[in-house]
Amino acid sequence: MVLNTTATPIPASTSAPLQVIDNIGNVAAYALSYIDSTGDYIGVYIGPAGSETLVCVIGGGVASIVPAVFAARTRISLRSMTTVPITTGYLFCTFLGQGLR
Repeated sequence: MVLNTTATPIPASTSAPLQVIDNIGNVAAYALSYIDSTGDYIGVYIGPAGSETLVCVIGGGVASIVPAVFAARTRISLRSMTTVPITTGYLFCTFLGQGLR
């Protein structure tokens, strides 16, 4: 997934999260690899709209891998960890599947 936040802003912490993946697929993911140029911290949420659960926080202008479990067929959404929407920079995410634990 590549997200240009100038074209598609990541909402503020006071807003509903932005859905970026409606279904992760038939294989669970055990880590999230990302490259962030926004410089902001971003919450990664799973679950149906209105009932999202925070799984991990990414961003900060770095590239990293975060261990986290994303069940098969999970919906993924994002939200800023501050009260300000994220409107500049790019976020590149790869969900790493079975075998990485």
